[in-house]
Amino acid sequence: MNNVNIPTKKAYHHGNLRAALVAAALKEIAKRGPEGFSLREVARRAGVSAPAVYRHFADKDALLGAVAAECWDRIGAAMRAAVAEAPEDPLERFRATGIAYVRFAVEHPEHFRAMAVPGLFERMPVEELQRANAFNLEQYGAIRRAQDAGLIANIPVADIMLAASSLVHGVAHQIVEGKLGKVDVARATELAVAATAVLGAGLAPRSDAYEDPRSGMKLKGRER
Repeated sequence: MNNVNIPTKKAYHHGNLRAALVAAALKEIAKRGPEGFSLREVARRAGVSAPAVYRHFADKDALLGAVAAECWDRIGAAMRAAVAEAPEDPLERFRATGIAYVRFAVEHPEHFRAMAVPGLFERMPVEELQRANAFNLEQYGAIRRAQDAGLIANIPVADIMLAASSLVHGVAHQIVEGKLGKVDVARATELAVAATAVLGAGLAPRSDAYEDPRSGMKLKGRER
């Protein structure tokens, strides 16, 4: 008899099923929202049977916790890398995290949308949550030290963090939802640089010139 390769049903290799389920959940959240997706749909998208999901996740909350951890791992790595590459200036390092956040949203829109799910990060495993909190504390401490050195205005750090996070999240949201037209990573970087520069300069009238970060042009200040 001739050797004939008879096609067989394609089987899923379970070596990385957990990661595949998290990826499928991200797509389902982006499509149906955090309340609309089901473990059955996640299994279907991953190409496995529904019971296979329960080998890795006890329930929907456990899967959402894994999604949160995946999102934090990626955004945390992006922001840490940005800080490492930024100048020593504490304000520039702080801005770098915001710019990295906007870039991340453009590069990973499904992760960005998942991060907007209320209470998502509270579902993370304790170890991941501790790492996320540690990063926030690092930023808080860096701002406080810069204030002590007279490099950043003496504004409550919690207020600075709120204003900065609201600004970059707003920019990222507008981009991901298509409100600013078609935006690639390079354009997103330009927008984030411009927005964070305004935050860094402040809105109060200034006597010194403001340097536009995109053009390098200096805009004449006005006496108060």
